[in-house]
Amino acid sequence: MLAGSMVALITPFSGNLVDFAALERLINWQIDSGTDGIVVCGSTGEGLLLSNEEREKIIAAAIEIAGRRVPIIVGCSSCFTEETVRLTKQAERLSADGVLVSAPYYVKPTQNGIIEHFKRVRENCRLPIIMYNIPSRCAVNMSVDTIVELSKLGNVSLKDSDTNLSRVAAVKSLAPDLIMLSGDDPSLAGYLVQGGDGCVSAAANVEPSLVKSLVSSYQKGDLKTMREIAKKLAPLSDVLSVESNPIPLKYILYKKGFIKNELRLPLTPASVTAMEKIDKVLLRI
Repeated sequence: MLAGSMVALITPFSGNLVDFAALERLINWQIDSGTDGIVVCGSTGEGLLLSNEEREKIIAAAIEIAGRRVPIIVGCSSCFTEETVRLTKQAERLSADGVLVSAPYYVKPTQNGIIEHFKRVRENCRLPIIMYNIPSRCAVNMSVDTIVELSKLGNVSLKDSDTNLSRVAAVKSLAPDLIMLSGDDPSLAGYLVQGGDGCVSAAANVEPSLVKSLVSSYQKGDLKTMREIAKKLAPLSDVLSVESNPIPLKYILYKKGFIKNELRLPLTPASVTAMEKIDKVLLRI
C-alpha cells in the first residue's frame, strides 16, 4: 500500500546533467529520516524536462539506491494518453513500485475524458497507480464523482492538491477504501483530519522528519502533537510557493549542502527577493 509520508523528490543537476551522487545522498537521507516512499520524475522532480534516457537512468538509480527499503514511485504524466501508457510501461519494466499519473494537462478534457484516460492506463499497467489531481497545473479538476468512479478500477489511490478539504470526506463516504494522499503541504493537517491517509509532500524534501512526524502523530491519534508540528511547518510550506516549485526547494537544499542550485529551463534559480524571503523563514525553523 502506497501511503504514509512520501516525498515528491527533486532532481539534482550539475552542469545541466543529472547529479547521481547528489541523488544518492538525497534518497539515503530521506530513508534515514523515516520517509515512507519516494516519487521521482514528478513535477517537483522537473519530470517533464527530462529526456527519456535520463528518466531511465534516474528510475534505475533510485531503485538501486533504495534497495527496496521504501517504494519508488515514478511520475508518468502526459497530456497524451498513449504517451502516459508508454511511461508507465517504462516504470514497470524497470521494476518501480508504483506510478503517479496526473489528469491530462493543457488539453482540458471533460470528466469523461479523464475517466477514459485512467481506464486506458489501468488496462496497460499492473503497477499501483496514484492518480494525481492538481487543478493549478492541469486546468481541470477531478470531480468527486469522477474520483469515486475511478476508485473502482482497483489498485489505485489518489494524490489530491485541491484545497477544498470537504471533498475528502465526500469521497471517503462513497469510496471508503480509497487511499487519499494530500498533495498540498499548507493544508496537510486538515486533509488528514478530514479522512486523508498521508501525503506526497514537496516540503518533505527539506524537512522529511517533521513531515513524517506530523503524519505519524495523526495516525497515532496525537492531534496535539500534529497541530504543533503543522504550526512549525506552516512558514516553510507557505514560502515554498514564493516562486514556482521546485525553485525554492532547490535553493534550500543548496544551502543545506545537498545539491547545486541548478534547474532546467524554463525554470531558473530563485530571485534575490525570493532568497531573502526563504532565508527569513529558515531562521525560524
